[in-house]
Amino acid sequence: MNTFELTANDEMIAWLKVLRRPEADEERVYHGFFATEDVAGCLDVALDPLPFRNKEACPLCQRPSNQLLWVRYSSPSDAWARGGGVLGALSLCDKCGIQVQFIADQH
Repeated sequence: MNTFELTANDEMIAWLKVLRRPEADEERVYHGFFATEDVAGCLDVALDPLPFRNKEACPLCQRPSNQLLWVRYSSPSDAWARGGGVLGALSLCDKCGIQVQFIADQH
């Protein structure tokens, strides 16, 4: 599998600004590429942000990538069973409550 990256685009940013609520930060709700409940299951596998210092900044608050929360994301088991699972690094802005970038692992 080739490496691929997902980043927030202008349409997604506009949509997220509408959805963003102050309580989202407290609930650690991250809107974006993957379902919130799937991301919540990965929050305990934090990655060192330093290797990601030249990646995408938060499109809402401009926080640099090395100041974002980076987690090890893995699709739920049912996605893997269907042959559609992904594994990689996912950046989250805890200030804005969004998923910023996903970098899939190479297989």
